[in-house]
Amino acid sequence: MINRPLALQTPDPHITLRPVQLTDAVMIHTLCWPDRPQAAIYQLFTRAQQYGRQGRGLGVVIMEGQHNILRGYGQILLWPRCAEISDLIVAEEHRGRGLGTAMIQYLVRVACDMQAECVEIGAALSNTGAVALYRHLGFEDSHILMLNLGSGQEPVLFLRLILTQV
Repeated sequence: MINRPLALQTPDPHITLRPVQLTDAVMIHTLCWPDRPQAAIYQLFTRAQQYGRQGRGLGVVIMEGQHNILRGYGQILLWPRCAEISDLIVAEEHRGRGLGTAMIQYLVRVACDMQAECVEIGAALSNTGAVALYRHLGFEDSHILMLNLGSGQEPVLFLRLILTQV
């Protein structure tokens, strides 16, 4: 019997995810991306909603606690055959508690529903925690690109999970 990669398993049912709303931009800016202009986050969410209406993607927020406090954001976009998870972030003080895992599991399910053949996710090689998480979830190293993530060019590792064998 072959074990399913962790990314293909059901997210923790105690963690709430929902489609992003434009009003989430203020809280995500405060908690996760204080160094990004709030207007840029608003634009990111606007594009995610547009992709959602087109059936090509989805932006989600992850919430926790009895008051459903926002803890992070992630999105998925369908390219011709492969989906890409991007802009994944969990507020720093809430990392290491399964929130990122749940968000990735949710977004991988969305990719399956969109009939993607695979899912890619990228992380700066300097972000060893993210790279380790993605590998732990079953993603495999695919390729490295030099990208500017805000502090100049740096190597970004893209990892891939094949869905067509699921």
